Amino acid sequence: MIYIFVSGGSFGIEEMVSSSGPGLTLLLLFALPIIWAMPMALVASELGSAMPDNGGFYVWTRRGLGRFWGFQAGWWWSLALLVDTSLYIVLSATYLQNQIGFSDAVYFGICWSIIALFTVINILGIKVVAISSSLFAILIISPILVLAAIGIANWQFNPFTPITPPDTDLLGTDGALILGLSIGMWMYSGYESMSTLAGEIEEPQRIIPKALMLALPFVALMYLLPTTASLAAFGHWELFSVDSGDGKVSFVDIGRMLGGTALGHALLASAVLGNLALYLDYMASGARPLQALATDGLLPTPLASINKRFGTPVAALLLIAGVNALLVIGPFQSLVIIDVLLMVASYALIFIAAVQLRIKEPHLKRPFKIPGGTYTLIALVVPPIGLIAFMMTITFGDHSIMLWDRDRFNLLGMEIGWYGVAGLAALLSGPALYPLLSRRK
Repeated sequence: MIYIFVSGGSFGIEEMVSSSGPGLTLLLLFALPIIWAMPMALVASELGSAMPDNGGFYVWTRRGLGRFWGFQAGWWWSLALLVDTSLYIVLSATYLQNQIGFSDAVYFGICWSIIALFTVINILGIKVVAISSSLFAILIISPILVLAAIGIANWQFNPFTPITPPDTDLLGTDGALILGLSIGMWMYSGYESMSTLAGEIEEPQRIIPKALMLALPFVALMYLLPTTASLAAFGHWELFSVDSGDGKVSFVDIGRMLGGTALGHALLASAVLGNLALYLDYMASGARPLQALATDGLLPTPLASINKRFGTPVAALLLIAGVNALLVIGPFQSLVIIDVLLMVASYALIFIAAVQLRIKEPHLKRPFKIPGGTYTLIALVVPPIGLIAFMMTITFGDHSIMLWDRDRFNLLGMEIGWYGVAGLAALLSGPALYPLLSRRK
């Protein structure tokens, strides 16, 4: 499940290659696990082992920073997830529609059927979700490994050349580094998600940290291997794109060229299943913070209910399913850009809460503890907080930037005025609602 949370496949890196250059892409894919993903994986391991409760990061930030900031972390993360999950459904159905060809009525029928089926799976319990995720993971990973092996066997080009696209400003507001960072940070996000399920896992203090530490290098390899192999065997980095056509090529197309039609179909199936797996697991993860917020009186009381037979938050799961069913109809996909702002804002609170808990509760039992004292922890979280501040600055600045839309796998040119206002409104919705919700019994 952790592999699904933090990866769900390697598709989308193609856009990073063509926009940032092959060399810079490979360098970022190697560096970001260390300066961005590893701090969150370690913090999630430490706090998850100390407080293995459903709600995960919401419980940590509430305990470390107080009820107000705990609500902000849970609210921002949940808002982003409600939009995000619907896009996994849209992308999966769109892949099928483009390949098979069917009417919009069939398209929406498929979307709603997937939502209904995966809601039932989630209601049946975390064990059923985990078994399904394991099957998905095997089907997702296998074609990627085959692509990597065939690509390396047909090595012809230097995958690091050029470092950046010619005549491209590295540090400009629309430069290669910013574009690559916006993609890479999203590709290596999700390490906090498993924490929300800790209350339903046997021995979470041991299992979750171990799985996180195993997932971190594995996910990095699953990004680096197919990217390096495709660049080395095919070259023509400037043609890389998730959207095939007009001479552009994706990993699916490269796999078809190198390994034949069968590998191309397998990689296409991997892309579809990756999005379905993301939806299945994030529905499970997203329901628990909603249930925890409702238990604390910060959301409507019915969301706090737990099914006695299956031990799952049925009302919260049904809420996510209902919102998803509506969002797949409307033009809400563009809102995914704001997901980046909401998600990284909640990440900043998690990092700060980890430091605050070291100061406030030094004797809190931490079965998994990051080596070193408080200053070591501060040094660990400064780089990712710096990246968050950098992304916030360029997003709300008086210039245009292109942010990567993970779920639709392309680069969007955005007018910063509109998106800046929309992103700021989404962030301010939490502080605005808290006084009203906190008065509830």
